[in-house]
Amino acid sequence: MGRKLVLLGFWLLGYALGFFAWLVRAPVLSFFMSLGLSQETAGALITGFAGSTVMLVAIILWSYLSSS
Repeated sequence: MGRKLVLLGFWLLGYALGFFAWLVRAPVLSFFMSLGLSQETAGALITGFAGSTVMLVAIILWSYLSSS
């Protein structure tokens, strides 16, 4: 698999996750705020989770593809 194709795949994965996170942000923010967190803290939690998910999937895919 070429480097450009891998980069395109990671970009598409990040874009899709960001798009999905934008669509569900209001209910998720409301849930975290009902637990007593501020809107900024809830947004930071969502952003951190999204970023860590992208990196985890990228590392798993990279590990799987490099071992094949």
